[in-house]
Amino acid sequence: MILSKRWRSIWTMVPKLDYLEMISDDTNKVVIGGLLGRLLERFFGRNDQKRLWLLRFIDESLQAHKAPVLEALAIGVDRGRHVDVVDVGNWIKKAVHSRVRELGFILRWSAEPTRLPNNLYTCDTLVSLGLSNKILVDVPSPACLPSLKYLILDSVVYKDEDSLARFLSSCPLLKTLIVERHHQDNVKVFNIKAPFLVFLSYHYVKLEPHGEAIEGSLVIDSPALKKIFITDHSRDSYSIENEPRLEKANINFRCYPDDRFRTSLSSVMCLEIVLSFATFSWFSTIGYSYLMECKIILVHDLDWLQPLMFLLQNSPNLKVLLIDKTFIQVAEELPLSWNQPSSVPGCLSTHLEIFEWREYKGRNEEREFINYIFANSKCLKRAGFSLKSTGNHKDRKNMKDLESMYRVSTSSQLLFSTQVEYMSVSDETRE
Repeated sequence: MILSKRWRSIWTMVPKLDYLEMISDDTNKVVIGGLLGRLLERFFGRNDQKRLWLLRFIDESLQAHKAPVLEALAIGVDRGRHVDVVDVGNWIKKAVHSRVRELGFILRWSAEPTRLPNNLYTCDTLVSLGLSNKILVDVPSPACLPSLKYLILDSVVYKDEDSLARFLSSCPLLKTLIVERHHQDNVKVFNIKAPFLVFLSYHYVKLEPHGEAIEGSLVIDSPALKKIFITDHSRDSYSIENEPRLEKANINFRCYPDDRFRTSLSSVMCLEIVLSFATFSWFSTIGYSYLMECKIILVHDLDWLQPLMFLLQNSPNLKVLLIDKTFIQVAEELPLSWNQPSSVPGCLSTHLEIFEWREYKGRNEEREFINYIFANSKCLKRAGFSLKSTGNHKDRKNMKDLESMYRVSTSSQLLFSTQVEYMSVSDETRE
């Protein structure tokens, strides 16, 4: 790489460094962005030659870097053969020595997980840390990350459960934790104990060999937690300590959590939930006094109308209701049960303003439900329906049918679309 004399000293003082390599899915070629990528493409044709040059460049440029403070360092090495010409540990040591504040490592190469140096876990300047893929989390004792507030653990491997516990306990100010679990990450009980944690995202789609469930559990002890996003198909058990007052929850799992976990949802104002047998009974057993916006996602063919009516009865302040049936891909759906309630849910009389339905098909029971919503939602401002095609005869019939229904709110709008992109519900209701 050739630089003019004017730039040779300047580039060594830049506060942020990004070294990102990608493998093209179409051609299986190493892709490196920017001027560096164009130079490598010109002088090195083969992937292994480009990777060798890139890793040497990272190694030597970090050694030459002279800025007293390194604000951010991101290194991403994509899938492919591991090259032994560099020591990843030296990259970490250089970043820590330069008082790095933001650090991100993505190692997707084919080698065994890489153990990071111990001084990473005692870096007092680190505010944000992201570790992804072929990384072994082996936390020494003692460990202390006094400034760390944002942590991403994406498909890493843990030495053991004690390493995970030491890692989280070493972050006294941790506020955001994003976890993408690997099905062989050496952890059976995933224990999250973080007193000031506000946001948790936890994703775990575990493989079950020969159809046999692998027992495990998620334990959350974070009394300050406000937002929780969980996708888990592992059938692990769930428990939550101290019953935090959650404000926003996004739930998609197959397990049956304990009573305290279910109770913690009673305080949410915004709820997105994938309806399943595990979550089926929640609508009738939990009072959602604070719930203002709710999105129901249907991926299984279930008798779901009656549970939805329980939700309306137990959510007196609900303002926004979205129903998404996009993911149901069965030729013929199961029959639905519809029984008009004896009393009108309070949210329909006084609060519901936005009602949207994605992939509306106009089944008899669905039509009766919509008719009921229209006839009783006195505050309704907008009702939106997405259809597969407005040119389809059945869809045109459904549109005319919906337009003919009586709406008690005469000022409400009725909208149709074949490409509905749902807005962030909270954006509209909290403007």
